[in-house]
Amino acid sequence: MCQKKKKKIGNCDDAKFVRGLTLNEPSLKTSKKAPLHGNFLHITDFHPDPHYLANSTVKSKCHGGHPKGRKRPRFAGTWGSSVTSCDTPMSLVNATFNWLEKNWNDKLDFIIWTGDNSSDDNIPRTAHEIYELNRMIATKFIETFSTKGIRAKNRPQFIPIVPSIGNHDIHPNNILLPGPNDVLSILHSIWQPFIPGNQRETFLKGGYYYTEVIPKKLMVISLNTIYFYNANTAVNGCKSPEQPGTIEMNWLKEVLRKARKRGLRVYLTGHVAPRKKQYTKSCYRVYQKLSIKYHDLILGHYYGHSNMDHFFFIGAKRSLGKFKRNDSSIANDYYDDDDDYTDDDYTDNYADYIEDYTEEYDSYDKKHFEISINKSPSKINKYLNKLYNHYRSVPPLTEGVGKEYAVVHINPSIIPVFHPALRIFKYNTTEVEHKKKNKRPKSQDPEAPSHKNTFLTPLGYTQYFINLTHSNLFPNQEPEYNIEYTTWDDYDMKDLTVPSWINLARKVTNRKFKNVMWRKIQGNLMVGTKSLVGKQDIENQYIISEEPDDLLEF
Repeated sequence: MCQKKKKKIGNCDDAKFVRGLTLNEPSLKTSKKAPLHGNFLHITDFHPDPHYLANSTVKSKCHGGHPKGRKRPRFAGTWGSSVTSCDTPMSLVNATFNWLEKNWNDKLDFIIWTGDNSSDDNIPRTAHEIYELNRMIATKFIETFSTKGIRAKNRPQFIPIVPSIGNHDIHPNNILLPGPNDVLSILHSIWQPFIPGNQRETFLKGGYYYTEVIPKKLMVISLNTIYFYNANTAVNGCKSPEQPGTIEMNWLKEVLRKARKRGLRVYLTGHVAPRKKQYTKSCYRVYQKLSIKYHDLILGHYYGHSNMDHFFFIGAKRSLGKFKRNDSSIANDYYDDDDDYTDDDYTDNYADYIEDYTEEYDSYDKKHFEISINKSPSKINKYLNKLYNHYRSVPPLTEGVGKEYAVVHINPSIIPVFHPALRIFKYNTTEVEHKKKNKRPKSQDPEAPSHKNTFLTPLGYTQYFINLTHSNLFPNQEPEYNIEYTTWDDYDMKDLTVPSWINLARKVTNRKFKNVMWRKIQGNLMVGTKSLVGKQDIENQYIISEEPDDLLEF
């Protein structure tokens, strides 16, 4: 039998481990009766580079080098270099946390932080450097959001912060063996202040956990998406019961089941978003089913990794493919083509898996997964066309349609693949007291805040960014984030419920609104750098995307 002592949980049979799950966690060291501000932060993909050299050539990936030839080279900016393969200078990391401390230190209720806290492989990284960069970013979160002057047992208090493991937070990147293992132990030691006490054994076992950011009302689930990621050749999807992806999905299912029983609402968060070409087939299918089954509980799906600001839908099987508008000759089923899938998850060699796509995406680099500028404008246009057709495939919002879909949000990054950006979300804090005789819903709730504006419903977000083209003109003046757009002003959204996102997708592809709304979507996807992305400067090696999967199917 599974022993009751916490230290023995990791040695228990996996099925018993899941069945023994409890949701009565102690909250983090936060003020018990703190009023809700109605705001939370989503921030992702810092990719700090301590080797970044301002005024070095961009061609050297901002690490030095001397200009050659007659062409005038592009030089690395003091605050970062947008639309390049350079990582994030420490000056930008510091400016980001300084701005957050100055403007949001005492105005947020919790933080979603979705991974990639070390530099890319522009310079070969050691495991020690990767973990030290993770530790540095974690320390900055604590210092920025700790409650000044208040300490408990010599430890600072701070709002709930929920980190997730990115594919560049581990060594070697993309590869994570089943837990428990040394990598998860190291990340646990770094993130221990953020992980609730009774979730620590869960994290050590699999790298995932949950936090009740509003006790007994709202939880944020941090998924370890590396076990679902098809680039992780150390594991094999969610089909076999012994695979860590299967164990994690079973854990997620149990957490959602008990959250519904207790009447909690949920945010699902992680690094790599649930796309068909990024998750193994079996993991994607399980995630899809859980997203639809628990659509009333899940307020949002928040991810990073792709750097591009956009959203897409997960639908019930074949539902997107069944609908085509009468006026559409180009609306294709880019999403629910499950008939192309077999039960096999993943080949022994990842190169075999991506072989089918190399003809269309011929500038793909198998070693670094980068896309070079001489192909990037056409490729990003191809991706935009797929996104547009994906939105066109969404059916009209008739009764029951909203319950067949989930919306996945891709947050833009701090690393200036485009301009650095982050989001502040606003949510409904007006709680209606129910009579005691009303029981918490144990099945799907038709009045859920994911579908109707009520307590905890996300109302909208403001996207803040730094225009590095402008800021680099003032190397001695630390830049601040400014508003790029808001969902209520620019997208005319009253809230962020699933029906509202369906209406936006319909509006974007409506001939009457297309020229205005679709142009906004395109500009926001590249975070204000559309004109820069259009420049084909081969010498400067502009990069628009880190992963080839970003330009494949949803």
